[in-house]
Amino acid sequence: MSLELLQAPPTTVVHTSGEMVSLAPGLDLILPCWNPAGPWVESLIRHYHEITTLMGDTPVQLILVNDGSVKNFTRQHIAWLEVAIPGIIIVSYTRNRGKGFAVREGVKRSQHAFQVYTDLDFPFGVNAVKEAYDGLLRGMDVVAGERGEAYLHKLPRKRRIITRISRLLNRRVLNLKVEDAQAGLKGFNVYGRNILLSTRIDGFLYDSEFLYQAGKRSHLKIGAVAVSCRPGIQFSSFRTKLLMKEVMNYCRIIFSSSAA
Repeated sequence: MSLELLQAPPTTVVHTSGEMVSLAPGLDLILPCWNPAGPWVESLIRHYHEITTLMGDTPVQLILVNDGSVKNFTRQHIAWLEVAIPGIIIVSYTRNRGKGFAVREGVKRSQHAFQVYTDLDFPFGVNAVKEAYDGLLRGMDVVAGERGEAYLHKLPRKRRIITRISRLLNRRVLNLKVEDAQAGLKGFNVYGRNILLSTRIDGFLYDSEFLYQAGKRSHLKIGAVAVSCRPGIQFSSFRTKLLMKEVMNYCRIIFSSSAA
């Protein structure tokens, strides 16, 4: 569902079908998840209330996307969330499709002027969500979380090497305006929303595809917000099969870059 911004603000948009729609002021917070670990419901409820306190009178719509979880995501978990978080939207499907697919499914349900997505465990804390939202209020079309050099030193060696290579490709090949494309925090208005929904990569590199496509629009304002991992975050390792799949996805982006 593509939308075209007529003026900003107010947030009046028109569908590609010609139907006029007014987006409500506020924020859609999109959280993809797969096989969430531990007492994640309690953690999510706590983070949600921390964010609504930070946001004050700004409406916050929580959109949770269950990307084909096979454990620790049951009807009971859903019931707890629906009681604790008013109006929560839960998107669920049986087959695991990847983080990019999950984020797009969540964005399709968005209904406010701005969207921010991050990971279920809020690796950068709740203040980063507010900072991304504030960047959009200041006129940015896309805001991306950017982890500093200190983040690299916290990574396991294999992930550190992969991250350095990814940043090099982002800078030298894709010429991204934000070098650290894979930080799991992005915010955008309706312009960015349309671009995100046009992406095709389902895996982790949908972030790079999104920022690459956004960067091709010279009229868009793309900015970064500095983020750092909160204490206690556990870093996962990349399986070889997954790594090879993402290498192929990078080749797809590079090919589209060369063909553009």
